[in-house]
Amino acid sequence: MQLNDMLAYKVAMLSSDLSDSLATVYKSYGLTMPEWRVLATLGNATSLTSKYIAVATRLDKVKTSRALQQLASKQLIVRETNENDKRAINISLSAEGVRTYNALTPLVTKWQTDRLENITDDEYHIFLKVINSLSQQK
Repeated sequence: MQLNDMLAYKVAMLSSDLSDSLATVYKSYGLTMPEWRVLATLGNATSLTSKYIAVATRLDKVKTSRALQQLASKQLIVRETNENDKRAINISLSAEGVRTYNALTPLVTKWQTDRLENITDDEYHIFLKVINSLSQQK
């Protein structure tokens, strides 16, 4: 089997190509890939812990911590001590973070629509089904 025929290689190359392409959208807002992943994860949540964010974004603890520090320095997130567990920190988007997320969402939606323009809805649903099947095989 040739490298180009290996499933993991094909998926890795696709992931890299898509990530690089999407980066052109969020980089215009001064965000890195880890920062974008955290911002997007927080965009649909009230508040989350850094542990949850790390799992949801598939970023290691160090990258998650760095992204959170950078987002805090850009005043895009707010950290608050959990009232029930004083050791835990709840993280949420600040007002500026919400504005940034809301500004990026239609741009990311357009980026995705552009990527999918030559793929039918049926093909896309089959693609998602295949991805989900592959992800569940551990």
